[in-house]
Amino acid sequence: MTQGLQSQYSGQRVNTQSRWYTLFQKGVELGTWNVEKLFDEIGFEQDRASWAALEPAERDQIRYLLSGFLDGEREVAGDAATNLQRIMQSPCLESNTEKEMYMTMLTLTEHKHTQFLDVYMEEVMNDADNYTDLDPRRGSRIPIVQATGLGEVFEHQGLLTAKAASTRDPIDIAKAATTYHMNVEGILARVGSSAISRFPPRADFPLLNYAFKFISTDEGRHITHGIELLKELLEHERAGEPQYQGVERAIVNTLYQDVPYMADFGYMFTDALDDPLELDFNEVLMRGGNLIDGMYNETLGLDVDYMEVISVVRDRYLEINEWDIKERLAEHEQQYQRKRGVAADGGN
Repeated sequence: MTQGLQSQYSGQRVNTQSRWYTLFQKGVELGTWNVEKLFDEIGFEQDRASWAALEPAERDQIRYLLSGFLDGEREVAGDAATNLQRIMQSPCLESNTEKEMYMTMLTLTEHKHTQFLDVYMEEVMNDADNYTDLDPRRGSRIPIVQATGLGEVFEHQGLLTAKAASTRDPIDIAKAATTYHMNVEGILARVGSSAISRFPPRADFPLLNYAFKFISTDEGRHITHGIELLKELLEHERAGEPQYQGVERAIVNTLYQDVPYMADFGYMFTDALDDPLELDFNEVLMRGGNLIDGMYNETLGLDVDYMEVISVVRDRYLEINEWDIKERLAEHEQQYQRKRGVAADGGN
């Protein structure tokens, strides 16, 4: 934790020396950047000019990458505002007050990420993939997200967080935190951010790059939240407390379930589009593998079988490599248009 944010004060109902309180304070200090002020200060002009100058295939690659972010941020924001707040109130978790305080900051930043991406894609790309009249909460995902397995990860996250909020069982909480904080934010978001940072000079997007510095800083705190939460659950299990037995296995199994679909995210914006920006699917997989090793094995002290991870990713890649991504995308766009028609006439 940053010592400069360690509180010098004491409270009665709030433990100001809690690591969760410190995370809350870091969110207050670092997470209150203003999206609209960023638009005013940097402007859209250079980003729009760069976008217009790119080849259509290059624009598709960036559009699909940002579509994954937009759909994902919308999903995590919704879960944070509803289910994660309830999870923090679970009797099996200690220092609930500070955890609940931190969750308010996490929810705010997730909604700001959605705010930035939604406005940016409209203002810079005039983007059809925004699909503003339907979103995941009303029955449809962005077609390119659903055309690959990325939507499966978001569905898994939603189901696990809803279940954990209902049962408040430590095993269910471990599964939810693994998908939300470790896999979606710790792997998917960081891999995607890394790809954005490696755009070639012709894809010069100063507003996008500057905003992602803030977004990445926010996500770093969210990942820390998940790691601290899982550490707490693992400590109870390793102390032999019956209620927590099975936490470690739940964490590892959830990773294995999500891994093949997370690999789809890399496939979606590299090999599926012939990779005109040369972002390199193998580089994406290597980045993801390093993150898995660092978070799961080094930080949590688990024993994730890296060869098993490679095996499930390879099997999935062999499967999706046979897809005609444009054909799958067209199918999901047709499904979207049918849902749009139903929404327009009120279901009549």
